[in-house]
Amino acid sequence: MVASGSAVASQAVASGYYYPRPYYYYYYPEYVPSYYYGYGGSYYPVQPNAAPGVVAVAPAKPPMPTFGIGVAAGGSNVDGRQESSDLSALVRFRLTPGLLIEGELGRTSFKDDVRVDRRIGGSLIWELGARNALAPYLLGGGGVEQADVDGSFSTTQEFGELGVGLRWALSRNLHLTFDVRAGARKAIDSNQPDTVSPVARTVAPPSGVNGDDTENFTRARLAAILNF
Repeated sequence: MVASGSAVASQAVASGYYYPRPYYYYYYPEYVPSYYYGYGGSYYPVQPNAAPGVVAVAPAKPPMPTFGIGVAAGGSNVDGRQESSDLSALVRFRLTPGLLIEGELGRTSFKDDVRVDRRIGGSLIWELGARNALAPYLLGGGGVEQADVDGSFSTTQEFGELGVGLRWALSRNLHLTFDVRAGARKAIDSNQPDTVSPVARTVAPPSGVNGDDTENFTRARLAAILNF
């Protein structure tokens, strides 16, 4: 058989034709770029390139929580009187990624409860860099409060305030905030009697009888807010 094959080859050369040795073509699948992980050679294919002229759309940012409830504690300084404690309950609603409105129901008590202020108010809050874990913010707000002094009389006041603060997102749902606010209160109604104890007079809000019916205040507040 070998001789016969050689004879055929010789005959082909003599005839002017040459039949080369057959070639074997190996067809490989199209190469796909991959990220390789581990020692087993497993891979996760990369997303194919977009077709020419097609703009890839960036993934949408996850929505921020829109509703929150919280509690806060702090203290107030009213015309130089600092011996007070403040507690409040909060409700927040996010209008835009950086803009929020807040409702507050709070209570401020001075030493020995000689004066107790109960307030209801609201604030507009603007967060700078709201999607960051740490975000400073500006705020402005106002409301109405009632001051009860030594069980002798009460005064109703309206107030306005401005402040700055910092919000720390421990997670998407749990935030801590700290802010400092400064403002003024103005008496709009009072039933102050003619005789008031000396202790009560030192913390009594102005009644407006003498025309000077405002008092200045500052307050600091630390709050924990649960968002949904």
